[in-house]
Amino acid sequence: MIAPLKSPNVLNIPPEYAFVDVLARELLRRHGASLSEITVLTTTRRAARALQSAFLRETAGKPLMLPRMRPIGDVEEDELLLEGDIGIGGPGKKLLSLPPAIDPLRRQLLLSRLIQARSDHAGGIAEAAGLATALARFLDQVQTEGLDLADLKKLVPAEYAAHWQITLEFLEILSLNWPAILSEEGAIDPALRRDLLLRAQVAHWQEIPPVAPIYAVGSTGSIPATALLLKTVANLPNGTVVLPGLDRHLDADSWQTLPRDPAHPQHGLALLLDKLGITREDVEDLTDEEFRTSTSARAALLAEALRPATTSDRWQQAAAPAEAALDGIRQLDCLDAQSEAQSIALLMREALETDGKTAVLITPDRDLSRRVGSELRRWNIDVDDSAGISLDQSPPGVFLRLLARLIESEAEPVALLAALKHPLAAGGVAPDVFRRHVRALELAILRGPRPASGFAGINRALATSSADESGKSWFQELVDLAAPLEDMVSYGDVDFSEFLKCFTQFAEKLSTPAGAEGSALWRGNFGDAAAGFLSELLRAADVIDSFDPNSWPALLDNLMRGRMVRPQYGLHPRLQIWGPIEGRLGRADLVILGGLNEGSWPPDAGNDPWMSRPMREKFGLPLPEQKIGLSAHDFQQAFGAAEVVMTRAEKIDGTPTVPSRWLLRLETFLKKFGMALDKGAARPTFDWQQQLDQPAAVEPVLAPRPTPPVTARPRRLSVTRIEKWIKDPYSIFAEQILKLSPLDDISTDPSAADKGTFIHAALEQFINHYPDVLPPDARDKLLELGREAFGDVLSYPTVWAFWWPRFERIADWFVAFETARRKKFRTLETEVKGTIKIPAPHAEFVLSGTADRIDISKTDGSLSIIDYKTGAPPSITEVETGVSPQLALEAAMLTRSGFSDIAAAPVEELAYIRLSGGDPAGEFRSAGGKKSPPPEMLAEEAYDGLLRLIAQFDRQATPYLSCPRPDLPYRFNDYEHLARVKEWSSGEDPE
Repeated sequence: MIAPLKSPNVLNIPPEYAFVDVLARELLRRHGASLSEITVLTTTRRAARALQSAFLRETAGKPLMLPRMRPIGDVEEDELLLEGDIGIGGPGKKLLSLPPAIDPLRRQLLLSRLIQARSDHAGGIAEAAGLATALARFLDQVQTEGLDLADLKKLVPAEYAAHWQITLEFLEILSLNWPAILSEEGAIDPALRRDLLLRAQVAHWQEIPPVAPIYAVGSTGSIPATALLLKTVANLPNGTVVLPGLDRHLDADSWQTLPRDPAHPQHGLALLLDKLGITREDVEDLTDEEFRTSTSARAALLAEALRPATTSDRWQQAAAPAEAALDGIRQLDCLDAQSEAQSIALLMREALETDGKTAVLITPDRDLSRRVGSELRRWNIDVDDSAGISLDQSPPGVFLRLLARLIESEAEPVALLAALKHPLAAGGVAPDVFRRHVRALELAILRGPRPASGFAGINRALATSSADESGKSWFQELVDLAAPLEDMVSYGDVDFSEFLKCFTQFAEKLSTPAGAEGSALWRGNFGDAAAGFLSELLRAADVIDSFDPNSWPALLDNLMRGRMVRPQYGLHPRLQIWGPIEGRLGRADLVILGGLNEGSWPPDAGNDPWMSRPMREKFGLPLPEQKIGLSAHDFQQAFGAAEVVMTRAEKIDGTPTVPSRWLLRLETFLKKFGMALDKGAARPTFDWQQQLDQPAAVEPVLAPRPTPPVTARPRRLSVTRIEKWIKDPYSIFAEQILKLSPLDDISTDPSAADKGTFIHAALEQFINHYPDVLPPDARDKLLELGREAFGDVLSYPTVWAFWWPRFERIADWFVAFETARRKKFRTLETEVKGTIKIPAPHAEFVLSGTADRIDISKTDGSLSIIDYKTGAPPSITEVETGVSPQLALEAAMLTRSGFSDIAAAPVEELAYIRLSGGDPAGEFRSAGGKKSPPPEMLAEEAYDGLLRLIAQFDRQATPYLSCPRPDLPYRFNDYEHLARVKEWSSGEDPE
């Protein structure tokens, strides 16, 4: 054990030892039964809990009076709640009169109001709240460093760019307006209050040194007030500072450069020792061989690899690292983020196969930690993630955000279904009944064109639909539930406090199931956090004078984002996910360092939105590289674990990544001696990962060959379905026999098919209105009929901007076409329906059809069958070969008196009128070519072909094949996915 130390009392626990275990044993050895009398200052609350666990391990779970443990915060804990009261016994009335810290939400809204008040701010409250978050972070940095905002005006010499001067003018809202607002509020900023409390504690201890021992452990003193506290503790008669991972291997010359190298892992400790007025030699190591996790050779290897860039030339004289330095170190270079997460989850799951083995993932990459947590749940493992989940991503947070978008969008169908299908939605009935009603509502009116806006608009559409009465009654209750909130939104600007109360009541009632005592929204850890958030927001609601409810979704997002919620129970005892700070002091049997890519670990230094680098340096703020140095120190600490696996993804979202500078330095240094990190040991993990989602066996998928009973096969088809029957019989099987029909998309804009329907209707009405002589204003009449046919659809921007101008061109062309055509032809019928009965082997077959238009020649009485096409008409070859037999079959029906209102007569013309609205706007084209058989012959050939087709499918053995002729694909195949075409067809992209 150690000998008595001279003041200042500073110890160090090297990175190759488990920090909290060594510390717990030493404190027990020193203080034993009087352990409860001492005070231990830790960096964070989680560090205090880690020390508690170490005491329990040391005493084998026996009851123990623990020391008083208080977190003092550190620069990297800006997202954690920092506890300012660290046990001040009575510094006097000055501390008792210290104003409270302002609530974070209230501060954000007050800063938002200041931003909005500026004449150059054109955004709303939501955008201002986003800026306020960044502004509050800058304010915390300034106060953490003990700087004066009044000095900002000195930072704009002429050589700085003009936009920096504009930025500093913007920051005047902090130096000129913010202090007065805080005075009115009777509060101060949290960072300033913490700083004042720490400095008051320092002053009190300097005046009246405490009798009981005090230990400050694990901090690097990166906050000036924290560094002052550490200096005070180190000089107390019974005070001791315990440093984490002081480097003993870096040479003295290189150590002297560290205060000027903020990116080095030991930069913070070097500055702290200078502030304490001691050298490395004055610091003694606190060790215990039972808690050694790696060799000193590994620490020496990393110290050499990460030496300052200014002295990296000394690698030329460096000695080869010991072989033992790489024992227990593995590296996994994964293909992408998902494979990295799966590989890490497999490693952690494998650790559970060894009794008592613990494993931890240490990473600053929140996306990676979420992925790993999700992957572990496939084995029903809920892992403790130290960073928790942002409230906006929690179930209650998502539900509240969906409701905000629902109200803002006036019950737009996608927003409505997203909210009503959330697991928390119940609306006063049993959840299963609620889900059933929502599905029925979706099918009844929400698929296809959007109903009128608002709950009332949906209710009107539902009232005229085929939905059952229970569903209509259920939705009426939702209408009544949403009415107060909808009414408030319709007023425009409203009182924010009243709006927030109304919104909360709506969310609460919508999330209350039948028979429940209260809303499910407030249950559990996340529910408590959501309730606390809304309560705090309601207390701060008076800050906003008038409020536009349409900005509520964006404002809610900005206010919720970054409020972390941490699960408190039900988590696995041997697997955890830590941030780098937790990894600084904690230790596990297996430590996985994940996300080792530039921009992730270390984080991207980024650009300060408020100040340039020279301005930050002149003002006294730390440079961005200091965050890299702190992150490097955390990596150095975690690297000392017994078993270390370092992982990275070679690509993120398809973009190649750059390995972390620490990995590159290690590889470069080891390469000099013909050594390398162990990547071969990762092969089993890669193999497992690739097999993770693979089925036990893969059987080739064969093309479907359904052969339903002949009695179940269709006995009636339209002429348009015959082409589908020829090209893709499987579609007929799915549509006519399985009775499957594709669903429309939710809240769709009108489709190309709808456009064709509207144009057909307008032209039909025009010809019916003016069968003989066109009026002088024929174009205007046709446009008027077009407006009636398009109806409410004209309100869609796409229709008005693109379809209607095309229809106007179509109208010009069609009027000219009709003027010329009526000299030789007269229209007999439009949209005329007909049927014929065809004898067949099994039973009579009915062919139906609707001819767009049938004209009669004024000279010889022959008939002309015309089909309107807003898309591309079939080719001449398709018509001649019978592959597209629509017009030919209509001609066959006509010659067989299939159209009851039209007497049988020779058909001399089959033609298409293509109406594109382009250039040209329309085109009249014969279905056949100059050398094609006459229409009557085409009709008979098509009829004979249909007889053969019917006879073929009246045989039980004939299957309904999918795409039997790949050279003749059907243009609109709604059943391709059902037939799994891409799985069995050759030459198809599997994606």
